[in-house]
Amino acid sequence: MKIDQTVVEVVIFMQNSRVEGKLHLPSGGRLTDYLALAERKFLPITDAAIFIIPGNELLYSVPFLSINKDFIIYIFLKKQGIKA
Repeated sequence: MKIDQTVVEVVIFMQNSRVEGKLHLPSGGRLTDYLALAERKFLPITDAAIFIIPGNELLYSVPFLSINKDFIIYIFLKKQGIKA
């Protein structure tokens, strides 16, 4: 069974890195609601690019990345969602 999802492009800053990629949210879900879920300790990111800070050097490019929410300094939407 396929679950309707909204794909949003996000930029995530952590202490020494920046991650850009796609986060898959439940259809109609909001990023803030998803982040507030206590049972979700990690964010699944697809098509992730990891950059080193300071600077803009690409460190890794991976198809899937799981990020522990405790290490996120800030996160924002790069673009509005696309129906998946």
